[in-house]
Amino acid sequence: MRLRALITIILFLLIASCDDKTNDTDEKEYRQFIGFTMGTTYQITIESTQQEQIFLQQKIDARLIEINQLMSTYIKDSELSLFNQNDSGLCIPMSQENIFVIEQALAISKDTNGKFDITLDPLIKEWGFDTKQTNDHIPSNKIIAKFLEQIGYSKLHIEKNCIQKELKSLSVNLSAIAKGYGVDQIAKLVVNQGVKNYLVEIGGETASKGQNSKFKNWRLAIEAPIEKFRQIQKVFFPNDLGVATSGNYRNYFDKDGVRYSHTIDPTTGKPITHNLASVTVLHEQTMMADAYATAFMVMGAEESLVFAESKGLAIYLLVKTEDGFVERYSSEFSKHLE
Repeated sequence: MRLRALITIILFLLIASCDDKTNDTDEKEYRQFIGFTMGTTYQITIESTQQEQIFLQQKIDARLIEINQLMSTYIKDSELSLFNQNDSGLCIPMSQENIFVIEQALAISKDTNGKFDITLDPLIKEWGFDTKQTNDHIPSNKIIAKFLEQIGYSKLHIEKNCIQKELKSLSVNLSAIAKGYGVDQIAKLVVNQGVKNYLVEIGGETASKGQNSKFKNWRLAIEAPIEKFRQIQKVFFPNDLGVATSGNYRNYFDKDGVRYSHTIDPTTGKPITHNLASVTVLHEQTMMADAYATAFMVMGAEESLVFAESKGLAIYLLVKTEDGFVERYSSEFSKHLE
């Protein structure tokens, strides 16, 4: 499992078309506003009046604060942090939102044979990828085995209004699914306010609906896996689906000729060693796309494609070879290309 690398889903040909060309606050135009949440940024483009935009940004910021207070591991008194600190052994009451997200995470864990695991936090910290201060530290097999005993999605048990930890020390980290959930919630919020055309992005995860300011379907672009600069690799149409991308080519360290990726396999406790550079997933729920993107980075290209075809998922892969990067994608993803 990895902490989310900042793999940007580029808002292709978007910003230039969203300039506010009038001072008329009552006229509807495509307007873009940005903010900070979940340790990253958000960008939202909607068709609205200036007054509606101000009102919506206030509601969006308030909603994101609510989600952060529920699911952040960096806020010491968030509901999730308090859950992690609780070693009573009892079934710990939690909000329905946290129960829902954790329940969905556990479903994906089971579906992917443990390639996605929200209890991996102790191993991520041991490798140093939580703060990106690895100091080229490689834990011994003995230490890894010890930490593997302290994790495991199967050690979480959900009741109607509470969650029980099989191990008192078990902790949950929702960083690989919470941003996707946040995107879904903000998309729901703007729709409930009557917005018909929008694009919501948080830390690279997106949801969109309707058309852009040129009355065309939204287009997004996948970033090329190049370390020194940013460029577009592939343009596609999300077609009202949520989108998430994960990659391993920026957060890693090299030691003795071996590259150690920030993406850790929960079944081994060690960074992945295969050649999958990035994966983009489309799903009706951005939350699910977010989590699947992590699972597929652990699986590798071949296993991910087989899984995606069996589930009818649209995924796009960039695989590193001796001659550069090769594109591979599922048959469902081909429907989203120009």
